[in-house]
Amino acid sequence: MSEVCKTMNSVKERGFTLVEALITVVVVTILLATAVPYMGNFTKNNRLISQTNDFVIAVQLARSEAVKRDVNTVICPSTDQSSCSANAADWQTGWLVFSDFNLNGTLEPGAALPLCEAREDCLLINGKGPTHNNTLTTTATMLRFLPTGLAANGGDVDFTIVSDDCRVDQVRRIRVTSQGHTIVTTQPCP
Repeated sequence: MSEVCKTMNSVKERGFTLVEALITVVVVTILLATAVPYMGNFTKNNRLISQTNDFVIAVQLARSEAVKRDVNTVICPSTDQSSCSANAADWQTGWLVFSDFNLNGTLEPGAALPLCEAREDCLLINGKGPTHNNTLTTTATMLRFLPTGLAANGGDVDFTIVSDDCRVDQVRRIRVTSQGHTIVTTQPCP
């Protein structure tokens, strides 16, 4: 009998005590309370960067296609993803990039890749504007690139993308220079 009692007393119990479990819950709660606000900020920053990159890619595509195709290309605001808008506020809803052979600044009906003929307007890309209440603003109603890669807008053109509920530096300015280069800078919130 003494052998059985010794064996029962030497068995160790495994698991958490109530105090250990409560301390763990408190520590996890504190960590989550500090991390969640930063995670939201992280997501907003990534969304802003992604939307900025989408627009910069469209501008760079317009410039490179002008040089490659030896033709003027246009990037313009669009509300319907098939025609240009003359309203600078419409960059918010989207844009078009197309080759403009007849130099009228208008995408001709039926122009679409990959069936573009050698000397006709050709839709290269249509992009959607910023999402999640971010805003894209400018005063320009169109960007035109010459076959040399230069921008034919008479000077630098600035676009601004601002994050919804802007905090600290959640503004990106995209400058398209008259040489056709794009420069992205981070700006403080207004």
